[in-house]
Amino acid sequence: MRVSGAFLLLALFAWPWQSAMAADDCADGKLKPATIVDDKLVLRWEGKVNKKMASAIDQAFETNQRRVKSVELSLRSCGGRVDYMEAAIGVLRHIKETHRLTTVVDQGAMCASACIPVFLAADHRRAAMSSVWFFHRSWRKSLSGGVDQVQTGVPGSRSVARFHELYYAPAGVSRPWLDQLRKIIENSGGYWQTGRDLWDSKSGMLTETIGDILYKEDRTIYIAPAPGCTAMCRG
Repeated sequence: MRVSGAFLLLALFAWPWQSAMAADDCADGKLKPATIVDDKLVLRWEGKVNKKMASAIDQAFETNQRRVKSVELSLRSCGGRVDYMEAAIGVLRHIKETHRLTTVVDQGAMCASACIPVFLAADHRRAAMSSVWFFHRSWRKSLSGGVDQVQTGVPGSRSVARFHELYYAPAGVSRPWLDQLRKIIENSGGYWQTGRDLWDSKSGMLTETIGDILYKEDRTIYIAPAPGCTAMCRG
């Protein structure tokens, strides 16, 4: 069953402590320059799931596929449109036909809304205990460009349960956990979790965890400047 491209997964532009995290989780999404480590193609997507995501990942893969045996896609994104999400998932499924695919959410990174099914498209999924996740119902973009809060909690092809069957269950996510998630998000504005929450609850979202200690040889992360930060700001 096709999910209408007119639907959006809510982008979290105004969350009060977002400035405490990487500044570009909700910026216009872009793929960082690809790198090859040994025989692995390393890709980093930062920002919203947008129209460019599928084509950017596909181009990077097509350019390098004969030089590598595996692909790793690091994600930090607050979400985006479902049709753009579906296109990106299609590219990842193509990659999996010939290469080992791993998706990653690093320390302090957000994977929310439409980012989550993209993350789940890989068979190997790593995330830090301190990663941040947000689950919610789908929303529909009106012709004026706003959001008109289409309810997806009712039975039918656009229900929360149907969405989970399309994108979560095939990844091996726990059905009891999905049932609990569905009840929560059908009766609330959304549900925040950390990587530790997802791992400890045996959700099946993650296949491997990343520790929260950032070693000197690890790449640096950007922490937003102090002005405007809440009590949750670091440093």
